[in-house]
Amino acid sequence: MKILNMENLVKIQTAANWFFGNYCTRKCYDEIGKQREHWDKLQELAKRLEGVEMTHSEFLNMLRNDKTICDLSDEEWKNRKWSWKRTECPICKGLGLGFRGEDD
Repeated sequence: MKILNMENLVKIQTAANWFFGNYCTRKCYDEIGKQREHWDKLQELAKRLEGVEMTHSEFLNMLRNDKTICDLSDEEWKNRKWSWKRTECPICKGLGLGFRGEDD
C-alpha cells in the first residue's frame, strides 16, 4: 500500500485531481453544481500550469490563499465535513446511515 507523502513533488494535474477528490467532493458534497464548476476550474488551472510540479501542501495552500476556485471562508473550510448521516445513498439508508435532518 502506497502512503501519500504531502511533501513529494507531483504534477499539477495529479494535485488538482487529489484536491477535487479529497476536498471538493467532501466539503461541497451537497452541491453537485459547485463541484462541477470546481472541477472545470481545476482542469483549466492544470492546463495553464502544465509541466509545473509542487507538493500537495503547496497546492493546498495556493488554492486556499487564492480563493478563485474554492471560495469557502476559513470557518466554513474548517467546519464543512462529509457525513454518512447526510447521504441519500440507498445502501447507506439500508444500513441505517441515511439522512436524518438537522435535528438528529
